[in-house]
Amino acid sequence: MIMEEDNLMIEIREFDPRMDRESVESVERMCEVGPSGKISLFTDLLGDPLCRIRHSPSYLMLVAETIGPLRETVGLVRGCVKTVTCGRKPSHRNNTSTHNTGSTPIVTKVAYLLGLRVSPAYRYLSSLSCVTSPM
Repeated sequence: MIMEEDNLMIEIREFDPRMDRESVESVERMCEVGPSGKISLFTDLLGDPLCRIRHSPSYLMLVAETIGPLRETVGLVRGCVKTVTCGRKPSHRNNTSTHNTGSTPIVTKVAYLLGLRVSPAYRYLSSLSCVTSPM
């Protein structure tokens, strides 16, 4: 997917570990969470940008990159689909019994967006908020 805003072309594509590992780690370092000068939240990915979503059955990481002579990673997002339980449903196998013989978990699938990062120099671009739409 290619977007254009303010004479800047941005391509959104799947993460390629061979090409994107160093640039993704650079964007992660630029996007620390928390007030400056105080304690901040930083997740060390230990050289594997997919480590937080890799073990989900369905996962995807997208990279937003400028198009031109100088290609620069300006944003990224990780996402996955997980199966979660949201309560239990009583089992009605034998209605003559006075006690509950068991219950069945209620499960559903949820989309989980993790780690939307946009380089501080490009946060003014409204088109980068669309990096999540292909998810």
